[in-house]
Formats: sequence, structure tokens, C-alpha cells
Amino acid sequence: ERPETIRQTVAYHRELERIFGADKVEPAIFFIGLQPHTHLEQYGFDQGLIQPGYNPMSMLPWTARQLLWNPEPMGSTFGRICLEAFERNPSDFGRTVMDLLERDYGVAPLEQALHAPVEGRRALATATR
Repeated sequence: ERPETIRQTVAYHRELERIFGADKVEPAIFFIGLQPHTHLEQYGFDQGLIQPGYNPMSMLPWTARQLLWNPEPMGSTFGRICLEAFERNPSDFGRTVMDLLERDYGVAPLEQALHAPVEGRRALATATR
């Protein structure tokens, strides 16, 4: 994650709230998941955390738990925001995290967020069935 991708995520989330209603949009899985074809996936390959051809839908819970990590400089920022969200409103953690991210990073214009350029190297893994 980078500040610009956080602003994009906030933009997507706020648009979903606008469409469906804030009470119907729960960001409960925010921060969880490794998106294919991203720099973070490439980092996982480079560090030996995952192997090309892995199936992200078949990971065992203890393996997935080991991969719940964000590299610096954003890792400590996410930790600080999560702790603040737990202190402020533990019963609505996901929405509080989104509010804090918006407070600290702002929100990208939706049009810009929807047309963000894809950069980086070609992915080494492909999804399998």
C-alpha cells in the first residue's frame, strides 16, 4: 500500500456507501488478502513467502495468518490506525479504520481512483481452478 492507493480505497468505499447505504457496507476484510499482479505479490515471490502458481483460495489459516503483514513504511502506520480504531470504537472497527484512513490520507477523486494506471512487472503467477 501507498498513500495514493489508500486514497483510492477510501474513494471506492465511500462510493459503495453512497450507492448501498453506509449501514450496508462493512469493510470487515480490509487489509486482508494478497491481490494478484501487484508489487506486494511480487515481494512475496522475491522473499519466498509464496510460490508462483499458488492458489490463494486454498491457503491454510495458519499460512494466511503468517502473510498478514504490511511492509514499511506503511506497516507501522496501519498498526497505529488499527490500535486507534480499537480504542475509539471496537464494535465498529472496520468503519472506524476507514474514517481514520480518510482523516490521515484523504480521498481520491472517484474518477481518478477508477482509472489508476497499472504499473510494474508482469505477474509470475496465474489463477488456477
